[in-house]
Amino acid sequence: MADEITEVERALVRGEWIPTEDEQALGAAVLQLRHRLEKRPSPADMPPGRFPQDLWLTQGLTAHALLVRDLIDNLLPQWQERLAGRPMLRLVQAYADATGPVLPYAARLLASWQAAPPPAPSSETVAREAARLRVPVSEAEAATRYWNTRHWEEAQLSTAERDEVNAALLAAGTIGTVIYAAVTGESGY
Repeated sequence: MADEITEVERALVRGEWIPTEDEQALGAAVLQLRHRLEKRPSPADMPPGRFPQDLWLTQGLTAHALLVRDLIDNLLPQWQERLAGRPMLRLVQAYADATGPVLPYAARLLASWQAAPPPAPSSETVAREAARLRVPVSEAEAATRYWNTRHWEEAQLSTAERDEVNAALLAAGTIGTVIYAAVTGESGY
């Protein structure tokens, strides 16, 4: 599969494949759906990440799972006949396939968060952290919730599972980059 993606990417960069209007529409639909899912992260009750745009692994995998479900159930069937054999259809299918290995982990992390998220920090812990860090209590509470969530997530997957997730996300990200380039025309990456 990686060889096929590389061939499509080379054809795009060399101008040998110029996406049709329909191919661009499919690619744009994928990008818009992904963007929407990442802007409304699930589960929404996780504390903010380090930066406003950051998603927790649980949120990122859940977004990928929702995206793949929508691709398989809705987008791919809509475009299957119109774009049969076309590179964009193959890219979108490859994206869904590459993301497949993370789906069980997404379900597991989401279920674990819903069943037993890290407890809220005690007021004593927050007060200690505020004094130690010399910051307002609200800032100490946010930092404590962040670190509790980070430790919680780290405990959810083994090293081998995390490696599998990272490999799948890397493969999906590579394909996503080609889809983005095909939609926007920005292939100078």
